[in-house]
Amino acid sequence: MATNAPVEPKQPTSGSFLKNRDIVIISISDWEGPKRIRQFLSEELARQGNRVLFVESQYTLSKFLKKPSLSRAFRFLQGPRRLAENLYLLATFPFIPGGEFSSLISRTNWNIERTFLRSAMKRLGFRNPILWMFAYNADPLIGKLGESLSIYFCNDAFSLLVDSKALQQRVAALEQELLKEVDVVFTVSEKLSQEKSQFHSSVHTIHHGVDIRLFQQSIDTASAARPADMPTKSPIIGYSGVIRYMLDLEMISFLADKRPDWSFVLVGPVAESRSDFYSQIEALKRRPNVHFLGSKRAEDLPPYINAFDVCLLPYVLGEVSTYYAAPLKFYEYLAAGKPVVSTVGPRQYDRDIVLNCSTKEEVLAAIQETLSNNSPELATKRKIIAGENSWERRVRQIDDVLSQTPKQP
Repeated sequence: MATNAPVEPKQPTSGSFLKNRDIVIISISDWEGPKRIRQFLSEELARQGNRVLFVESQYTLSKFLKKPSLSRAFRFLQGPRRLAENLYLLATFPFIPGGEFSSLISRTNWNIERTFLRSAMKRLGFRNPILWMFAYNADPLIGKLGESLSIYFCNDAFSLLVDSKALQQRVAALEQELLKEVDVVFTVSEKLSQEKSQFHSSVHTIHHGVDIRLFQQSIDTASAARPADMPTKSPIIGYSGVIRYMLDLEMISFLADKRPDWSFVLVGPVAESRSDFYSQIEALKRRPNVHFLGSKRAEDLPPYINAFDVCLLPYVLGEVSTYYAAPLKFYEYLAAGKPVVSTVGPRQYDRDIVLNCSTKEEVLAAIQETLSNNSPELATKRKIIAGENSWERRVRQIDDVLSQTPKQP
């Protein structure tokens, strides 16, 4: 069947800059857990022949209190660990709390991290690395690691992800300090690029991508079998990703009310501290046609998405959602050949690829439309677009930019 035929994308042209480089990734998350753009890019950079050191997020007392883990707290004692060919992982020393409020504490923490980084780089033989920062507050590292090039990769509107105005201003100020010092800036959306261009002259948009190999490998294999914890009643309307306050749970409730004959499935971890959000989740769990299946490994996701009849991007329309150009899961949905109904875009594709909606009533009608009009030919069309947006291609796009960046080693 055409829906199960792997689609081979055209191979991107070979790059010239990101070859045989030492790259230090300063992350804002740990390696384990939901895979995000920083993990996917790290894997692809390593796959293309660069040596990559992925530095996990700063581990503070507040994080320990939220999710106590002595093994995580003392993981720094292991030093750099090999994850795969050319890919290494480093956990750093537990940090002093309060860095988000105090410049002195923040710089002290980064000075501690710099010591561990230098030691790890020496052990691995890293020289003149590319310093690649996802952390918006990592300015104290710039110029201190002998780097040949510094990059800030902004994948979110960080100042809007905190509640208090004072903290929002603090996050924005820290990010602006970083923007003034780095050599080149990448963001995941045009709106983010527009904003960062106020503080830097070299800002470039690199959208999310997809691990196309992972989805193609799952096709026509045992791993593509329907997961045991999926509901049996069809059609299945699904969401895959982190479950946070930006997700429109009221919309899910509305849809579940209107169509009790449909199954609504949410695959992903709940990562939210707001009590009212948890109350909404508990209410949804009591509905017989709503199913929360929990966190899954990235390599286990394709069979889940493959079991969806329609895929959702059901985000609350607001200030934060205006920064979403093409969420990571969008291209994963397309890689499985699935129709997408979205409240946030992307808007450059026709209705065969994504149906954009503004209201819950429009979402309901769009789901019904896709259930009536789907076909193997449309599934193939979506897979082709996914292939054109692989992580391999994203790295090539970054390579093209860096090849023209004035500061070269």
